[in-house]
This record gives sequence, C-alpha cells and structure tokens, in this order.
Amino acid sequence: MCYNAPMKFLVMLGVTFLLGSAIATPVIAAEANQPVYVISIRDDIEESIVYVVRRGIKEAIENNAQAIILNMDTNGGKGDSMVEIMDLLQSFKGDTITYVNNKAYSAGAFIAVATRHIYMAPSSVIGAAAPIMVTPTGGAEEMPSTIQKKISSAYAARIRAAAQRNGHNATVVDAMVRETEGLAIDGKEIIRKGEILTLTDVEATALYGKPAKPLLAEGIADSLDGLLKRLGYSQELVHYVEPTGMERIARLITLISPLLLLIGIAGIYLEFKTPGISVFGFAGVISLIIFFFGHYVAGLSGMEEVLLFVFGLILIGIEIFVLPGHVLPGFLGVVAILVALLWAMVEKMPGTPSLPVMPEFQIPVAKLAGSMVSAAVLLVLLGRWLPKTKDPLGGLILQTQLDTSIGYATASNHQELIGRQGVSLSLLRPSGTARFGEKTEDVVTEGGFIGVNEKIVVKEVRGARIIVQKV
Repeated sequence: MCYNAPMKFLVMLGVTFLLGSAIATPVIAAEANQPVYVISIRDDIEESIVYVVRRGIKEAIENNAQAIILNMDTNGGKGDSMVEIMDLLQSFKGDTITYVNNKAYSAGAFIAVATRHIYMAPSSVIGAAAPIMVTPTGGAEEMPSTIQKKISSAYAARIRAAAQRNGHNATVVDAMVRETEGLAIDGKEIIRKGEILTLTDVEATALYGKPAKPLLAEGIADSLDGLLKRLGYSQELVHYVEPTGMERIARLITLISPLLLLIGIAGIYLEFKTPGISVFGFAGVISLIIFFFGHYVAGLSGMEEVLLFVFGLILIGIEIFVLPGHVLPGFLGVVAILVALLWAMVEKMPGTPSLPVMPEFQIPVAKLAGSMVSAAVLLVLLGRWLPKTKDPLGGLILQTQLDTSIGYATASNHQELIGRQGVSLSLLRPSGTARFGEKTEDVVTEGGFIGVNEKIVVKEVRGARIIVQKV
C-alpha cells in the first residue's frame, strides 16, 4: 500500500506547532520603581489557587517587586495545595505580608504564618488549623485517633518551622494545629487544655512579654487600601493578581494529564500505522496540545517545552523519511519528546536552577510511565480489533501468503524477475514502485526502508508480490 506519508507528517507537525504557538502570551514589562503584588486568596485553597499564587510570585520575581501581599479570606482547603503555596512563598526574597480580610482558617492560617508579616481586618479571625479528612462529596469526616495524631504532629512541625523562619511565636501557632495542654502567656490563659486555638483580630494583636510583642498579627487595618497606605506603598505601584477562568480549566487539565498523555502517545503511533490523515493522529496531536496548554496556564510549562517537543517530532520525521535505517535521529527524537513531556510537568520559578533536581521529577516520571504502559496495553488491544494493525510492532503488509501451491492464481507471473536489478521510483516504506528496464512494477521490501533512485534487486516473487532488497 502506498500513500503520501511525508505530507501527512508535515500536516501533523504544522498543526502541533501552530496550535502550540497559540498559547504564548506577552511578558509583563518591569517598571522603573519596584512594584507591589497583591495576590487574592479568597476561596477554598486547591490547585487553581496554587496557579494564581504561582503566577503572581513569578511576575513579582521577574519584575523585582519589593513586596507580595496575600489578600486572604478562606475557610482552608487541601493540604498538598497549602504546602505548594508555602514553598512558593519561600522562593520570593522580598517582603511577604498576609492581610486576613475576614478569615484565615486551617490551610489559610498555615499560609499566613509562612509570610513575614500578618495584618488583620476588623472582626477577622485566624486559626483552627487542625487537619481533617474530606469525603468525596466535600464533607468532613473524623479520622481515626492514631492517624489524627500523626498528621497533626507532622503539620504542627511544618507550621512551627514556618513560624520560626518568619519570626512568629511558634508556641502560639502550634496551638492552632493540635490540642495542647493549654497555653498561658504572662499569666493570662490564651486557650484551655484540649482546645484548638482560633484568634480574633483583637486577640492576635494583643501585646505580651518584655519587650512587648503582638501575639501573632502586627496590627489591624480597616481595608486593603488602608494597609497599603499604612505600609507606604503607592497605589500606582500595586499590581492585583486575581483568579481567572483559564486557571480553573488548567486545574482540570493537569488532573487528567495522564489520560491526555495516553491518548497523545497512542494516537500519534497509530497515525503512522494507518494511511492518510486519520482520527488517531488528530486526537493525539490535540490531546498533547491540551496537555501543554494546561501546564502552561498552570505556570509549569513554557514555550521551551513545546519547541523541544516539535524538535523531537522533526528528528523522528528525519529518521522515517530522510535517513531510514539510521538509529540516531529517531532515538534523539524520542528522547526530546520524553524530556519535553516531563519538563512540562516540573515546577520552575525565576531565579532557580534551570535543571530540576531528581525529587521534582518523581511525580512527572510516574505519570509519564503510567501513561506509556497504558498506551502499550491499549495498542495491543487495538491490534486485535482494528484493520491493518494486527501486529502493532510490525509493518503494514499483508501477512497471509497467496501461494499458488494452495490454489491461488495471479493475473501475471513475475518469476522471470528473480535476480533482476532495477531502480526504486518511490520511497519503499515498505511498498512502492520500481523500474526494471522499460517496465514499472509495484514492489515491496521485507520490512526495511529503501530511498528513491536506489539500486535494487528482486530477491523472490510470492504470487503477485515482488520482494526486493537494496543492492
């Protein structure tokens, strides 16, 4: 069977590059004066909030911002998302401030303690950071006592470390996470034995000790604008970072990234196993474009990964259409594609080393490996059901031999061509056309590729099939 494979590859490559390029957005230019970034955390803390914070911190680092302010009003949220935000805050070297603009419960209290300064709105509250188990329907469920103690101890250690790093009272924040023996400062009882600490704005800003220091928060500000004025930040320098609908979509895309990788890997493989531009290749390319788009919006991927992926496709195309039989281009192409897919799933912040360390690759490697194994299983199953894919690792040639010894007859017998030399008129991949003297015949190789205008010889004839090899 002969078809225009190079044209198909070029179309697929063009679709990948053009759609991939569409995700590029302009970079915000740095201003002459150091800006201040206000990042909104006014919802439950989960992956889409991580994307907002990551975007804001990246822009702040790139534009040499002097401070980041978290405008917070949250009931808490997922522990893994909370830890990501706390780690992101450590990557910013300027001032970090939390403004508790109503409430900072649970994970919100952890994140607040991960900033260097805490201010509160009138009648706001902070605390109640004990971990709970969330059911699939979104409700809370009591954990077994031993698990509760282990998780509370781990989280308490993390929030104490954050408090010590940022100059907050570690004993106070520890009481927000787990039931204590009670907490008293300067002879005044802050919390009774067996309770979880939650502080109002007045309680959090009360002064204790000698010299006197606020219990947790440095002051009360009537509004965010009032806080900015109090801290001496001009409104002209303030950049507001709010959640976007695309970041919520990106959350869904990153959640289903293993499925997108499975469809992408299997679809592109099947595209090269079937003639013409098929639904397999289209589905594979679109899945990978969605994969890169979601990770780009999430702040994990950039255009570098897309370009590396396209470069990998080009190398594989060279292996298939230009230098068939040469292993190096195809091998390097596969490596480039795998690196691009892995790199797109690894978090990268400005100012950090460009090459991720091994622990950062653990989750991406697990996702990619799982997708590749699933794709292999899918291809084996499809090989049993789909026409022309009976052997997913072999060539697209007819496997049944139409031999005259078992009753088959052909319109013409080419036995006289055995041993005769000719020239290939098209790329034999593995089938194509060749000229023997004045006659043009359809020929096929035994699986290898032979380029155009190569000298060939007829090795054998099986019915109507003329099998050739390179001289």
